[in-house]
Amino acid sequence: MELHTALSSLLMPPFAPLVGLVVALLLYFFPASSPVAKLSLPLAMLCVLALWVCATPAFSGWLGQQLVSRSPVEPTVKPSAVVILGGGRYRDALTGGERLSVTSMERVVWAVTNAPRDLPLLVSGGRVYRDEKTSEAGLMAEVLEKLFSRPVTWRDNCSRTTAENAADSAALLHDSGVESVILVTHWWHMPRAAEVFARAGLQVQQMPVGSPGELLPRGQSGILLWLPSAGALLRTQIYWREILADFWYRWRPLPEKRIC
Repeated sequence: MELHTALSSLLMPPFAPLVGLVVALLLYFFPASSPVAKLSLPLAMLCVLALWVCATPAFSGWLGQQLVSRSPVEPTVKPSAVVILGGGRYRDALTGGERLSVTSMERVVWAVTNAPRDLPLLVSGGRVYRDEKTSEAGLMAEVLEKLFSRPVTWRDNCSRTTAENAADSAALLHDSGVESVILVTHWWHMPRAAEVFARAGLQVQQMPVGSPGELLPRGQSGILLWLPSAGALLRTQIYWREILADFWYRWRPLPEKRIC
C-alpha cells in the first residue's frame, strides 16, 4: 500500500508542480542557445501558476462541486443495515497506541446521530499499513459499543481500499440476506464509494457526512477566494484524488473478498 500511495502522489499537487519546477531548473543550465533551455522559464511559470491555483479556495470549491455532480442515483428500496466506512487512524510512533482519526470519528458520530437506531451496523476497514495493530473496523466498533452503547453486528477487518470495503462488506451482508444499506462516509468520498458498493450488488442509500456547503470557511469571499492557503491545497488534493480514483475504479474489476 505504501507504493500505491506514493504513485498516486505523483499525479497530485503539490508534488506534480514541484517536480515541474525542478525540471525547469535543470533545463535552465542547458546552453542558452538550446531550444530546451528556452523552455525553462515558461515551464517554471506554468508550474507556479498551477500550484497557486490549486491552493486557492476558489479552485478547491469548484473541484468539490465536480465530485458532487458524479453521485449515482439512489434507489427507493428501504435499507436493512448501516455501513460505516473507516477514514484512517492516528498512531503514536513511540507507544504504538492507536485511535480513530478525526475523519473516522466524524463518520461514527454521524451514523449514531442520523442513522435509524433499529438497523444493524457494519463497520468496514482493515489494517492498511504493516505497522498497524488493530483494524479500523475494530477501533470503530470499540467506540460504538463503549461510548455510544451501539452493538456492531458485522466487522469487515480486512479491507484496505474502498473497492475492498465494497467487496468484503457485500460478502458479509449477502450471507445475512441484506441487499440494501445506508452508506455513511464523507460527502467527497460518497460518489466513488456509492458507485463501487452498487457494483458489488448492494442498493445504496447515501448518508454523507457534511456537504459541499462547508467547502469555504466563513468569511472567505472576494479576493480571499484567490489567495492560496494550506487548507485549500489540502482540499484540492483530497478531491483530485477522489476524481482520479473514480476513473481508475471504472476500468478495473472489483477485487475478490480479501482474507486477512
